[in-house]
Amino acid sequence: MIGSGATAVTLVPAMAHSGAGHVTMLQRTPTWMVSRPARDGINKTLRRFLPEKLAYSLTRAKNIFLQDLMFKRARNQPEKVKDFLSAQLREHLGDNYSAADFTPPYDPWDQRLCLVPDADFFRAINEGKASVVTGRIERFDETGIVLESGDHIDADVIVTATGLKMTFAGKIAVSVDGEPVEFSKRFFYRNCMFSNVPNMAGVFGYLNASWTLRVDIVGEYITRLLRQMDKYGAVAATPAMAPGSEPEEDDIFDFSAGYIQRGKDTMPRNAASLPWRLNQDYRRDRQDMRQAPIDDGVLHFTRARELVDA
Repeated sequence: MIGSGATAVTLVPAMAHSGAGHVTMLQRTPTWMVSRPARDGINKTLRRFLPEKLAYSLTRAKNIFLQDLMFKRARNQPEKVKDFLSAQLREHLGDNYSAADFTPPYDPWDQRLCLVPDADFFRAINEGKASVVTGRIERFDETGIVLESGDHIDADVIVTATGLKMTFAGKIAVSVDGEPVEFSKRFFYRNCMFSNVPNMAGVFGYLNASWTLRVDIVGEYITRLLRQMDKYGAVAATPAMAPGSEPEEDDIFDFSAGYIQRGKDTMPRNAASLPWRLNQDYRRDRQDMRQAPIDDGVLHFTRARELVDA
């Protein structure tokens, strides 16, 4: 985000402020945007007639279903989704709509969709408080930013929000029996564990849905795993993969975003099917991680006595 003055704009990738409370969003390429109400009207209605917990559960299920439907339609019918999103943008922006600034060179959900609650960003554009410029930065000067096109954006303050770089496990040095673990040579196991790494689980959320959906089902799965370990008297659980038995691989992230592509080589490997997979289908994952047996023939349980005998 590039900005100045007292105005703060949040749900946009990069911005510039040109004084007098005006913000200019500077973007290298456009982003697909969609507006939704900040407060769920259906939830508000349900809460009038149903218990709070039931109203929440129904609203959550509805939102998960619609999100999944939107994602799959974007992948299967990208032109129709483009037309829908563009029509919504034209409706919100009217004469301020610019195809050059609001039509990305990629299909919807090839990168994450930008949500604009209550169309607040579009309203700011229509009120003259914000604007959008698409271009590449050539250099900074004393009064702002010079673009490769030769255009200049005046700016009192510049705040950057680009160059995201993914790292795995927060760059923590993980080792097993003194041997460093190279996660790029390990496979994901059931969305959260890693081949031949004992007692370690993590959460990498969904790219096509709410990040916390994966947190929920991973939390439930790990709870089941710990109970199984208590039942066996086990001190370690290891997703065991024998050398030479690696499964067929699949693209771990079918997304074109630059930070995703740059970070792929640091991520664990991904199989074409469960259990050696970080999946991107919440409803399928929820069923699998809740119903699949913990002792599935892949997880190896180590009891304390085995360690002593060894």
